[in-house]
Amino acid sequence: MRVTITFHGPFRIATGSGRPGIDAAVDRNSLLPASSLKGLMRDSAERLLPGLPRLVEAVFGGPRHPTAWGWDAARFTGEVPVVTTRARVRLDEESGAALRDHLMYGEEVWAHAAEFTVTQHGPLPETGGPPLDRDGQLAVLACAAAGVHSLGSGRRRGLGWVRWMPEDPGVDEELITRFTGLAEQWRNHQHA
Repeated sequence: MRVTITFHGPFRIATGSGRPGIDAAVDRNSLLPASSLKGLMRDSAERLLPGLPRLVEAVFGGPRHPTAWGWDAARFTGEVPVVTTRARVRLDEESGAALRDHLMYGEEVWAHAAEFTVTQHGPLPETGGPPLDRDGQLAVLACAAAGVHSLGSGRRRGLGWVRWMPEDPGVDEELITRFTGLAEQWRNHQHA
């Protein structure tokens, strides 16, 4: 499955450690790592499939079994991404003045588009639930990808707004019907 990402503004997936002069740094060698992409899709699947953690685990893996799928890091298409620095200051709630020692410098990435792939790299696991074939797993993956609308940190400050478009398969009426049918089968199985 291939997923195209369109960026509606800058984004930041920070490394978790700073460097001189920068409090929130990005990894310039991997601006959108595979682990972040998988985590975003898993989070989206959990929101789209409330109360069905075993179905999410069957697709994305868990403590009992690994996932059959592998994520690639994003490759940027079109113009080369540009990394800039943004300053942010914390304000005193009463006076509205900047608080001492509360200035933060964070890197952010400006890009137009990127893409990544999710490929099957192992056998599909036994689920212990209703049958879940490759097409069913792809339906969950595609809907999860389409459900991602933001990524990285600073999303309440205008960073990370995106549109994800899965292809092969694309999200159409037939795929949505397969996805909702799977969810219903798994709900019925839980309550049986």
